[in-house]
Amino acid sequence: MSYSYRAYLHPQVSQAEIEVFCELSRQGLTTGMTTQKMLILKATYPDFCWAEKRKAVYLDGKPVHQTIKAERRDQEIDELLELRGWDVLRIPYDPPLTHKELETIMIQIKQFLTQ
Repeated sequence: MSYSYRAYLHPQVSQAEIEVFCELSRQGLTTGMTTQKMLILKATYPDFCWAEKRKAVYLDGKPVHQTIKAERRDQEIDELLELRGWDVLRIPYDPPLTHKELETIMIQIKQFLTQ
């Protein structure tokens, strides 16, 4: 089955973001969701965002997000979002995603959305 992710995602997305979007679509979890939606704070763009639920998901590729500077920035963004009533889920991963990792990510997102 083919999903047209290009209409929904920012032009510069990771392969993992594309795979998770396709799986979210396949499982019917994209209703009310936006991707790469800028939230006014420090110009943060959650990878997946359910604004009406005030839930934001970030897929954090370890090569980019493991630096001390990136970890501090991510923590600051999380704290700012949480102070404004948002729930934040950060999912670290090693690219490329395996099928098993994608399944685990989908379980995490589903649990997060039902909290």
